[in-house]
Amino acid sequence: MHATRISLTDFVDYVNRPSMTGKLAKVREIKHRGPYTTTSDLYRPLREAIIRTHAAGGDKWEIRVHLARSGVGGRYDNFADAYLGWWGQRRLEWFEPGWQIGSLQGLPVSVNPELGLEIDGRPHLIKLYFKEDALPHTHSDIAARLMARVLREQGPRDVAFAVLDVRRKRLLCMQDRPDLDLLLDAEVAAFSALWAQA
Repeated sequence: MHATRISLTDFVDYVNRPSMTGKLAKVREIKHRGPYTTTSDLYRPLREAIIRTHAAGGDKWEIRVHLARSGVGGRYDNFADAYLGWWGQRRLEWFEPGWQIGSLQGLPVSVNPELGLEIDGRPHLIKLYFKEDALPHTHSDIAARLMARVLREQGPRDVAFAVLDVRRKRLLCMQDRPDLDLLLDAEVAAFSALWAQA
């Protein structure tokens, strides 16, 4: 049905649109944008700096070093400050987050949380969210539930699924509510219906 693979970032952006008109616009953007290029990936240097720092077991200030080496240091200072503010005094240990293609109602979704972190001893799979629009907890729960469905067998036994709203320094851990699967299925069904007409 879908010639394009949808990324978890695409799905989060889609879910976070406040109206069906906005959701349709997002689906059209995804469907007609063409192949991925690194130059069009605005937050890639920042994501890579964060991942490299954690994967190497580095000091948190090394995020700035990685950004400076990539030649984009000043451009991401506010994001780096926000991420470092969230990190604070937390004890964070890296583990490989993994990724997988999930299929929900025929919709192929590349589920790729950027971070696998033990936070004060508990493992978390974390999707980074950088956008200006705040991410309500209900929307982050839907995205986290998608991660849980696709990656639960890969992650550590007691793993928490979460989205980190970097700008606001908020780690939004999934609240496993009884209606969460229903909400996720409704979003996927709406996406598929819009895709067919976009």
